[in-house]
Amino acid sequence: MTFNEIIDTIKIKPYYLDREYGQAIYCADCRLVLPQIPDKSIDLVLTDPPYGVNLDLTWLSELHLAHSKPANKLDRAIVGDEGMDLKWVFSYPKWVCFGFPYITNDLATGWLVWDKQPGLIDTDRTMTTPIEMALTNCWKGFRLVRAMWAGYMRDGGEHRFAHPTQKPQKVISYCINKASEVGDIILDPFLGSGTTAHCAKKLGCKCIGIEIEEKYCQIAKQRLFQSVMKLC
Repeated sequence: MTFNEIIDTIKIKPYYLDREYGQAIYCADCRLVLPQIPDKSIDLVLTDPPYGVNLDLTWLSELHLAHSKPANKLDRAIVGDEGMDLKWVFSYPKWVCFGFPYITNDLATGWLVWDKQPGLIDTDRTMTTPIEMALTNCWKGFRLVRAMWAGYMRDGGEHRFAHPTQKPQKVISYCINKASEVGDIILDPFLGSGTTAHCAKKLGCKCIGIEIEEKYCQIAKQRLFQSVMKLC
């Protein structure tokens, strides 16, 4: 099934749609959109679901203030994260899902380790977790990607959007390159600021992204407006 055929079966109007490059964003609860996507039409699910169960990062702002530094507006409590049954993620033929070990599945054959602070692990400068992990059925064993992502220190000087769990392009591009082929249709049910869609477009893949918050849909939309050379 083609990208356009999938889009035509979904009754919810896309927030953003580019039929030429095969990019769609739906501003909705993914549980409303996913049942409308035909079976066996998605080549890869690449996503970073919400997890942490009402994670509260206000302590980071309090720490900044205690050291006479300005509070970070992103260091806040995450509400509405009471948990979600994610078994459906692992029902697709291929998937890469961030959140391990909070999210796990017996079908996983491999893992991705993202080293977020290369060279800083053995120092007292690390304030947050130095790694994040994803589980997958697209390869066997462990793979390691190093991409600095610590405050103002970001791999390649990449722009940090106003999303608390944004992933760097280097990490997402690695997943796409290892788990898909040019022209594949990628699904991200928790699109966030749109890194999956942005990288998919650059790498010649199609993407259907779903994000419940409009402010993040707008960021993802603007990122997709960036022009790239068509590969086919």
